[in-house]
Amino acid sequence: MLLGHSGVGKSTLVNRLVPEADRAVGEVTDIGRGRHTSTQSVALPLQTGSEGSGWVIDTPGIRSFGLAHIQPDDVLLAFADLAAAIHDCPRGCGHMGPPADPECALDSLSGAAARRTAAARRLLGVLRET
Repeated sequence: MLLGHSGVGKSTLVNRLVPEADRAVGEVTDIGRGRHTSTQSVALPLQTGSEGSGWVIDTPGIRSFGLAHIQPDDVLLAFADLAAAIHDCPRGCGHMGPPADPECALDSLSGAAARRTAAARRLLGVLRET
């Protein structure tokens, strides 16, 4: 399934994968926005040779996407591997790390968990901006 904003090339990619699909494509505007050429989702069979096949689904572009309805704690719940560590955080910890949260337990993690902490903090930062 191909999902994304309008004008990012979903239908163009489908046309490369399934040439007979002949999905309509449009130009991106001067300000970098697509024009919502696709108006409905379409499932198309993929031929991958004699080994088998699959499907690709072309969807209309997403007009907007936001995180305003998401609470910061819900972001951290989506990172199950970090959930145990946040129980060791002090009350009121925003989990952003120093200087805002110098005693955040997430700072003690290493390896893959540290990279996941960085990803979670980027999402938390986006939430704080909205």
